[in-house]
Amino acid sequence: MIAPLMVDGTVLSFLGSTDLVDYHDFLARDHFGSDLIGDIVKTIGEIKNVESIVLQSIPGNSTSIDQFRIAAERSGWIVNIQYEDVAPRIILPNSWDEYVSGLRKKDRHELRRKLRRLDGAGDFGQTEFSRAEDVMAGMDDFMLLHRMSTVGKADFMTNKRERFFRRVAVALAHENSTRLCFLELNGERVATSLSFVYRDVRYLYNSGYNPAHSNLSVGFLNHALSIRSSIEQGYRVFDFMRGAEGYKYHLGGVNREVFAVTATRSK
Repeated sequence: MIAPLMVDGTVLSFLGSTDLVDYHDFLARDHFGSDLIGDIVKTIGEIKNVESIVLQSIPGNSTSIDQFRIAAERSGWIVNIQYEDVAPRIILPNSWDEYVSGLRKKDRHELRRKLRRLDGAGDFGQTEFSRAEDVMAGMDDFMLLHRMSTVGKADFMTNKRERFFRRVAVALAHENSTRLCFLELNGERVATSLSFVYRDVRYLYNSGYNPAHSNLSVGFLNHALSIRSSIEQGYRVFDFMRGAEGYKYHLGGVNREVFAVTATRSK
């Protein structure tokens, strides 16, 4: 098991802030038992300057929530579990037609209407990159489209965060886990998304689009085409990750809750 933890002053937490990491958890190759969590709690207890533990962004289906609570309370910590956010996801069917048919009537109609309108605007298609050299070459356009999407995204993508995005995308491409997608219209890249795959799940990490083409819903349709390619490639889950943005539900996302576990030493 890997416990990706850090100490900042008197607080122990997972590595990585929530602005860049959507999910946190203890890492194990296979299912881990409560005894391992107990060993972690015991080790934390021996760090004298740690007065509180803050474990954010744990998926609601993680067994480590209850296992950590039980082990921490047994060791005398006061534990609190709080709802933090939602992370919509889709259990993917076996075909695109089945997926579209499973959407709500209004959402199904809107998706088909948007696809027809995009088709009427010219030649379009989606390109997906996974090789490290291709991902590296494509990150310039990803950054451009991400920053131009909204003022909020432009403010978010500082130079420091850009370096993180580039390094992670390329590093995981060497593990065949990165999927960098572009929606192209008449030879122009108009929308993009950066995803990561693990086993049978595709995680949508971040995205962007050119607002000049917002009337064609290019960002939305780039996600829809990524869902289609995920079905074709045999993935079983498309995970939109944290946040309750409306487009996720229009594309069939169903909420999974994310929790924070906090603990303080009993007096």
